Amino acid sequence: MDNVKVLYFPLKAMAEGIRLILAYVGQDFEYVRISEEEWPSVKPNTPFGQVPVIEINGKRHAQTSSILRYLGKKHGLGGNNLEEDFEIDQVVDFFNDLRLRAASLHYEKDENKKAVLKQELYNNYFPEMFTRLNDIITRNNGYMAVGKLTWADFMFAGMYERIKVMLAMPDLDEKYPKFKKLEQTVLNLPKVKEYCANEPEYN
Repeated sequence: MDNVKVLYFPLKAMAEGIRLILAYVGQDFEYVRISEEEWPSVKPNTPFGQVPVIEINGKRHAQTSSILRYLGKKHGLGGNNLEEDFEIDQVVDFFNDLRLRAASLHYEKDENKKAVLKQELYNNYFPEMFTRLNDIITRNNGYMAVGKLTWADFMFAGMYERIKVMLAMPDLDEKYPKFKKLEQTVLNLPKVKEYCANEPEYN
């Protein structure tokens, strides 16, 4: 079996989907939690100066979507053909657009700019985009794409709670119950559930 490490900060967010999919496929791995103090010395040894990073048999790889896509294809969690892979990729890109908008709001330090951005996103972006995502999940039998469990669902499940925090939208479950249901579908997979029960505490 491969020797695998996942390098990330002591929080869920971008690396959580990677950890969940590794747990699901039964791949043992070491979670290397990087502290704020350690990061400057770790950063130069990452492919692009950022994390998460997955190290497989001593070789480091980066970019969350690329890592998950690789693991998905390796372990039968991709599409059955090129067209299905295309569908998975496009819905992941769409979800990442949502995530980036949420992050831009959450990390904006200028309170005046933040207020303007919040009004714009909450009034003119998120309602339509969340409705679109809800419709996508509905059409796909409760999954993100191609009507079955794929690596895209692990990305969603790993990021969902973080997105709610970034958007300060604790009522997202009530407005779009299919989101929470999909998250729980992934988190209740037996090996994933076992991993989560023993997962180290972090934000």
